[in-house]
Order: sequence, then C-alpha cells, then structure tokens
Amino acid sequence: MSPKHKYHPLTRLQWLIWAVIFWILFFSVLEDYPASDALNYAFLGTLSYSIILYGNALWLIPRLYRKKRYLLYVLIAVLSLLTITWLRARTQYYIYYHFILDKPMVHLSFANYALPFVTHCLFFIFSIAFRFTLDYFEIKQQQQILLKQHAEAQLDLLKAQVQPHFLFNTLNNIYFVAQRESPLTADLIEKLSSIMRYFLEQGPHREIPLPVEMDFIRNYIELEKMRIRHPVKTTIEIADNISDIKIPPMLLIPLVENVFKHGIDKRGKNNYISIKLQVSDRLHFRVCNRFRNDARHNGTGWGIGLNNLSKRLQILYDGNFQLVSDHSADVYTSDLTIPL
Repeated sequence: MSPKHKYHPLTRLQWLIWAVIFWILFFSVLEDYPASDALNYAFLGTLSYSIILYGNALWLIPRLYRKKRYLLYVLIAVLSLLTITWLRARTQYYIYYHFILDKPMVHLSFANYALPFVTHCLFFIFSIAFRFTLDYFEIKQQQQILLKQHAEAQLDLLKAQVQPHFLFNTLNNIYFVAQRESPLTADLIEKLSSIMRYFLEQGPHREIPLPVEMDFIRNYIELEKMRIRHPVKTTIEIADNISDIKIPPMLLIPLVENVFKHGIDKRGKNNYISIKLQVSDRLHFRVCNRFRNDARHNGTGWGIGLNNLSKRLQILYDGNFQLVSDHSADVYTSDLTIPL
C-alpha cells in the first residue's frame, strides 16, 4: 500500500508543504538570479529534500533502524546525504552554466557543497519526526479499526443471543402443538432442541460435565435412528461414578457419528450400536457396530471424523491417549482411552 493511501490524513498537508517549500526556494534566489535559475534551484532543492525525507522515513528507519541494524543505518544515511548533496550541486551548476549562461562549468568550491549538505541534514532530522507522525496516524487508524471491530463484535453477539432465543421459543411452540397431534414428533423436536442448545452453550467451553456429553450422544442417536427404515438395536452402558468428571466437548461423538456414516445399512434389519463407558484413572470409551464390507474408509481404516479426532487428541493430550479401531468378520470396534 502506498503512503498516500495508508496515511490519507497527511496526504493533502504534504502536497501543500512541498508547494510552500518550492516557492520559498524559488523566491529566495529570484532577486539575485534569473527566473530560469530560480526554478532550477527550487526544483532540485525540493526533489532532494523529498528523497531524503521519504527515503529515511519510509525505508531506512523501518528496514534498518527498527531491526536494530544501527551501524548499517548510520553508514547508509551518511553516504546517502553525501551522494545526494554531490548530485544536487553538480546538477544545479551544470544546468546553470551550460543552459542558462552557456559557459563551461567552473570548479565548485567547498562552499558550493556545504550549504546544501547542512539543509539536507536538517531535513534528515525532520524526517525522523515525520516518521513518528506517520506512526501516530497509523496507531490512531488501527485503534479506530479495533473500536469498529469491537462494536461489530458486540452487535454480532447481541444478534447471536437474540436469534437462538427466537429459535428456541419457536421450537417450544412447535413442541407443544406436536405434543397434542404427534407425541413422537414432539419427542424428536425436544431432542433436536437439546442438541442445538448443546452446540450453543457447551461447545465454546474447554470442558463440560461428562453426563452432559452422554445426554448429547443419546439425543444424537435417537435423531439418527429416525432416518433409518428398520429399528437399530442400541445398548449403552455407563459407569456410575461420572457425575464429577469433565472432558472437552464433542470428544466422544465422532466415534458414534462414525457408526452412522459407515456402519449402518439403512436397508438392513440387523443394525446395532453398542456403547460402553468405563472410568478409573482414565476414561475408556468403546463403540461397537456391525462391520460392513462395503463401508468406505481412507488408508488408515478410519473415516474422516476419526482422523480429525486423532489430530484433536494429539493437541489436547500430546500423545497420552489411545485411539484404536479393529474389526472381525462382522463387528467393528472403536476404542478411545484418555487421561482424567
């Protein structure tokens, strides 16, 4: 992004200042020299000052000084000032003698270089202040963006709070109507509402009670069974001592979800899912289902869900877990063991 677009509040002011500097240089020598030479002097002076100011503020300071390459910064700055001074003086007097006086250029004295060098040094110092000004406007612009993002985040949060509230109220109304007409439909609506509330209220937490996770799994199974033509035999065994245990949300559901993606024959009559949860110093979660030879898995023998779960477990437990799957002739088993 160019400085013009990045620092918009300073753009017009900069053009105005450079115009003022140009005319100050022009009129400062107009009384002693012809207008053509005054223009030459003003143009080269303004050009050299702008190169020094922007070169230091936009290139040397960000790329060298702020990266703590102080010696290189000083060396390049001094060499740049000397080079620009030499080029300005030589060019100015060359144009003056060859195009205005039409005479051979005379040898330049030390004074011909000294005055431009002093003014160049002054502009170099000013360029440091200019850099701080740019930083101020940049910080101010970032603060405005952050304030705007904060306001938008608050508005989004209010929307996120209002929309689920409306949705749950609507589901409750549908539930009461369905309870009169179709109790089974009402029961499914209630389970769907519980699942949605789980995603909204429990999903953002780092850990949730294990009983809440198991209720979520039960509701998920009941809703999935609704899509299957024939009944699915379901067995769930849960240890008694889980009330005080907490685990990361949605950690167990991928094993159950994997069953309905790869282990259920929607036209078959012998589908089943068996879940067993045991707790000691570690949590052991086992899911069994009928093995389908036509089920598609990737090269690891897992579906995408189990591969994603393995990556998440690696992040959470740094290898201190076990996730294995196995199958016999007609049974597919997934085992998960995590520390508590």
